[in-house]
Amino acid sequence: MNTKLLFLLALLLCAAGAPALAQCVPNPDPTTNFLVYRPGGSTPVTELCVGNVYRLKDASGRNIPPALVRYAKLPALTCNPADTDTSTFYTPAAAGTVVITQNTPSADPLKLGVIFGRSFVVRALPDPSFVLTTCSPGVVQVTIDDQIYDQYLVQIGNAPAAPAFRNTPTPYPTGSATTVRVTGIFLNGCTREATKSFTPKPAAVQPRLRRLDALNGSFTFQFGPLQTDYDYLLQQTGGPGQPSFPVSAGLASLTIPATPDGRGCYRLLLSDACSPSVTSLASNELCAETLTGTSADGRNILTWTPANAAATYVLLRNGVALPAGASPYSDSVGITCGVTYRYRLEATVGTGATAAVSTAETSVLTSARQMLPVPRVFASFNPRNQVQLTATVPNLPAGGQLLYLRNGQPLATTARRTLLDSTLVLSQGACYSVRFTDACGNQSAAGASFCPVLLTAKAADADGTRAQLTWSALGSPVAPGTVRYTVEAQLADGSWRPVSAALTDLEFLDLQPPTDRQLLRYRVAASAPGQPVSYSNVASVPRQLKVFLPTAFSPNGDGLNDVLEVKGRFLTTFRFVVVDRNGQEVFRATDRTQTWNGRIGNEPPVLGAYVWRFEATDETGQRVLQHGTITIVK
Repeated sequence: MNTKLLFLLALLLCAAGAPALAQCVPNPDPTTNFLVYRPGGSTPVTELCVGNVYRLKDASGRNIPPALVRYAKLPALTCNPADTDTSTFYTPAAAGTVVITQNTPSADPLKLGVIFGRSFVVRALPDPSFVLTTCSPGVVQVTIDDQIYDQYLVQIGNAPAAPAFRNTPTPYPTGSATTVRVTGIFLNGCTREATKSFTPKPAAVQPRLRRLDALNGSFTFQFGPLQTDYDYLLQQTGGPGQPSFPVSAGLASLTIPATPDGRGCYRLLLSDACSPSVTSLASNELCAETLTGTSADGRNILTWTPANAAATYVLLRNGVALPAGASPYSDSVGITCGVTYRYRLEATVGTGATAAVSTAETSVLTSARQMLPVPRVFASFNPRNQVQLTATVPNLPAGGQLLYLRNGQPLATTARRTLLDSTLVLSQGACYSVRFTDACGNQSAAGASFCPVLLTAKAADADGTRAQLTWSALGSPVAPGTVRYTVEAQLADGSWRPVSAALTDLEFLDLQPPTDRQLLRYRVAASAPGQPVSYSNVASVPRQLKVFLPTAFSPNGDGLNDVLEVKGRFLTTFRFVVVDRNGQEVFRATDRTQTWNGRIGNEPPVLGAYVWRFEATDETGQRVLQHGTITIVK
């Protein structure tokens, strides 16, 4: 609002003749006036704006020289006749109210000058606020949410500016431009510009639904790569009113509640945030599959209704594909009563990179059936002469109960597929079989018997320089003529090495047993096509530990029988002691390399008889004790 204030400045002279201070009083003189213009403008302005340049022009009609007109620009009227600012241009620096005061001299030097003031509102010029949205390629959307200016212009790149309205989203073609300029305009002519840059969107790519898994009351979707520049909506097809779900471009999958009947077809819709009804691309359609299962008489019946046109269907049990078939599908091979199986139906639409898969799953507890699989048992001795039993139930690695039998008599009942028989008496021999009982209480027939090889061994001569081995034939489901037997001997380090070729006979004579082993240990490895190697028990041939000592020796330095040494075979751990006639120990040896030269300390040998004692524990654990006399002669 403009307000005219007209004042008289009284020039009073002091008594000494100097000018007096001015006094501001109202003056209705109509010849006092000034106007404010934009530079180059011809229309006076009544409002000012921060940062704009304005021209001040005397309008009193008195043709006063500009150098005699002074102006003050302050928040309030100033009555300072000493003001010397004669500039006719003014640039407001801050918003608010400013009073521009014009001080003009009187034409008559004896009359008072005139101070005239006018109040102006100075408006701020903030950047106009707007929202810039990048739309489909070649289009941007501008929404002016600014509430300050009276009018607006929008300019895309270097294109002509066009009027725009507040709070009205408006699309604009961009061509090759990458900037948007919005100009805010006050009715007083003040303007302010704001510019934003944008990156054009890439061309939209049709989205892909890759997978739909119906499981546990949920639908889980997997998508192809989504473009972050667009919006996505997962839609259930089938007409108006169907639910839809927003999908973030950063997601690779989404899980939603399944429909009440477990059915429904879906698509993924790409849309432009500016004009979704204009720019939209729909993915392939993928429908939820349903799978149900029942069981009766050892058969599992799987039923489904194809939901995807032109799809290829595969049914899997516990992750393994079943033979092709249509609904209803009967699964009876390799299943066992009381066992729960997991079935999955996979419908594949299309091929290669564009293929989409829809799956559904169900679990079926198999009911009783008339025929149970017949189990098999395998038997082999371990080095401790215990029989390791391994049972196999076809297509059933776990579950149910196994009854292990030895020679037709119950040995143990357990769900484990392995058993250790540590109570077998070797002389009796053993044949093993097994029966299977399922979770429904049905028992199978007994499987074929398995009789491991039973080995016996003995020395073939008094000194045990040869060993005679005989064994029983392997009893197993394989044809007897296909079994081969290999005799193995145990080395000192506990390992085994073959000492015979692969034999069909049931006996073997070892002509060259190890000379450094008092206890010979043998086993037979029975091999046959289609089954692991079965080992016999370990059979031992003990050989006698022997020690040889002379009755006399002559430590006279002639090189003949100068020392006493312990000789024999299989002398590994022993103690040999010699005592004199007084019972005093004169020599001790624990190793065959230790010998006695007849001396006691540093004293020369004393002729006469001495008593010796030999103690050892052989490889069978038996204690050996011998004693005798030895005489030192010249």
